[in-house]
Amino acid sequence: MLNKLFIIFFFLSFNIFTCTELNNLNIYSSDVNTLSLGYIQSFKGVNKSNVEGQVFFEKPNLFKIITSNPSKTELIVNDQDVFRTDYELDETIKYKLKNIESQIPAFLLLSSKEKVCGFLKNSENSEFISNIFLTSDNEKLKSISYTDQFGVITKINFFDIKLNDELDKKIFDYNKDTNLIILN
Repeated sequence: MLNKLFIIFFFLSFNIFTCTELNNLNIYSSDVNTLSLGYIQSFKGVNKSNVEGQVFFEKPNLFKIITSNPSKTELIVNDQDVFRTDYELDETIKYKLKNIESQIPAFLLLSSKEKVCGFLKNSENSEFISNIFLTSDNEKLKSISYTDQFGVITKINFFDIKLNDELDKKIFDYNKDTNLIILN
């Protein structure tokens, strides 16, 4: 009996610490160079509207999130710089990627499988997001759920996932018509 418990514990621990849930996800395949998808973000237990938008990613370092509802915003990663544009405020804030990447769960799409695994293992120590759970159909990422820094459970569902479609590089340029604020 003790041996069976040890074997179960060993395999369960091995499964948890090797992030096997990432192994079959096509977004981490070396054959995938671009990704585009739609998403809906919902919040449990709070009176907050769903957030809807699109994500575009071109390896290794171009990333864009467009939020279309409830308000229009963009978040663009261009190498090591991040630009957040809020069209209602008519401003773009520039950050260094290293200073904010732990605050934005969608950056899991931008990371390597190894970095995501490390992030998942250490998420309980994060000040911003914890209890991260990925759902897939053995190949496609279906959703990410997590608890944010305010204790709100958030779920992001993905749909219309397209791999290796050609993306226009101009979509990774921030809107230069807005006021630029630089934070480091």
